[in-house]
Amino acid sequence: MSRRDDSPDRIWISRFIDYACTQFVDRPLLLGCLTLGVVPVVLTGIFFALTYRGLPRQFIVAQLLAMMVPVVGPAAIWYWDVRVFPRFDEQTVELAMNPEAVHQVTDHYKQVFSSRYWLFTVPWTALVVGIVALNIGYFETLGVGGLGDPVFWVYLLFTGWWGLITGIGFHGAITAIRAIRAVGRLDMEIDPLHPDGLGGLSNVGHLAIWTTMLISLGSLTLPLAFILGTEGGYSALVYLAVGIYVVVIAVSFIYPTAYVNQRAQAIREAELEKRRSKIRQLQNHANDLADGDRPSDQAATMDEVAKRLEIQRLRDEFNEYAQVSLYPLSIGIIVRLVSSILLPVFFILFETFLGRFL
Repeated sequence: MSRRDDSPDRIWISRFIDYACTQFVDRPLLLGCLTLGVVPVVLTGIFFALTYRGLPRQFIVAQLLAMMVPVVGPAAIWYWDVRVFPRFDEQTVELAMNPEAVHQVTDHYKQVFSSRYWLFTVPWTALVVGIVALNIGYFETLGVGGLGDPVFWVYLLFTGWWGLITGIGFHGAITAIRAIRAVGRLDMEIDPLHPDGLGGLSNVGHLAIWTTMLISLGSLTLPLAFILGTEGGYSALVYLAVGIYVVVIAVSFIYPTAYVNQRAQAIREAELEKRRSKIRQLQNHANDLADGDRPSDQAATMDEVAKRLEIQRLRDEFNEYAQVSLYPLSIGIIVRLVSSILLPVFFILFETFLGRFL
């Protein structure tokens, strides 16, 4: 069981899903989609039911894609909160000179994630709701009567819920970046014999790529965003929101892995220098014994042999440290990264050609 499995410091979405598991069935991912994930489905269904005659198929498809983000979003947030981030804590402790310091850092950022999500979520939600509200003219072409039409307020509720869920996801990405940077400042050691072949640093890559994969779900909204940007007004605000999303998804992987690689390089160089200095010291002692006035002294000979063996052992360790890969990327992580990058690209191309066929 994870050290954090019974932790009360979980975001409200995770607590809600955990409670649902105690009341129904212990399938948190499924219940996340069937409880909180139903909210956008209901709101979209009401909007479609009241405006179906004036909706072009292009908008319907784009809306359904955008709807899927808050449908699976709660389950994804639960998984990151309960599985991904605690696993980072457990695996990082193995490399820490002071394991308790790692726990303190991860506990702090887990608390930050669960209680301070509103710092990013509120302005982000205000931005996306504002974009929709300002594009009332476009929605009037879809059959919405204007700001006084309850149908438009149903769509604003959908937008607000979408902003809340995606804002928490972005907050998780920012939290992961900050946590990795804080852990990287601690005294760590590299294990050249670690099974991951990366000196034990794969935990950083896994946290970064899982975070990137989860927020890449937001790319499902890109077709709808581009519809509002091209056919609605205030395209600058639309592209600002898209730009924020692209920056967050890029930085969530690139920055933490690059930062940890830089820190690991410094740690490895210190370890190499330590062994380099020791090897030189032992070589000088061994040479002094070999050149001594009592070459037949058995004790001196055995001492020289022992030093030569120690030199060989240190050289083996030196080579192990020198050869270990310190960029936290395995084949599996690279595959997930490519899929996360290709998903937004796919939906950009999808939106580009969507209008030609619908």
